[in-house]
Amino acid sequence: MKLLATLPFVVAMASASAQVYKCPDATGKLQFQQTPCAGANGSKVEVRPASGNAPAPTQSTAGGNASTGTAEKKSFTDTLTEERMQRERWVKLNDAKLDADRMRSSCEQEQRTIQARQASSKNNLAGATRDQAIAAEMQAAATTCQNRVTGADRIVDRLQGECDRLGCRAPGT
Repeated sequence: MKLLATLPFVVAMASASAQVYKCPDATGKLQFQQTPCAGANGSKVEVRPASGNAPAPTQSTAGGNASTGTAEKKSFTDTLTEERMQRERWVKLNDAKLDADRMRSSCEQEQRTIQARQASSKNNLAGATRDQAIAAEMQAAATTCQNRVTGADRIVDRLQGECDRLGCRAPGT
């Protein structure tokens, strides 16, 4: 009878002493293990008993709200959602960089096309007038392109700032 009464306490003590460490492997994927990580690039994971009564967080493991002193825990779903959002931010950032590069390339091609028309002008009054019109067209095209590229660069800068602040992860990582 005494053995049955002490059994829950023994089980609770055994589960409370379990330690789990989250360590990145050589490819950057997370591995969970019972021994501390090699080097200083891992972290200890607080494991709660199945009853839901977690031990009070210690000063070194409390990473949450400083005003209340409680550690905020993320659910598995929240972690997956955050990782998905990080990958989506990374994809948006790279798409914006590609769009900006395409715009620059398109503008350079447009300038070369206009310049090629200017080379065919004859050296007379009509040719000089045509050269002036082509020069004005080149200036207008350059201004339009510069505005589009500047807008694309602003989007890239904004997304890069978000990635720096919130974190971005490449798909598959």
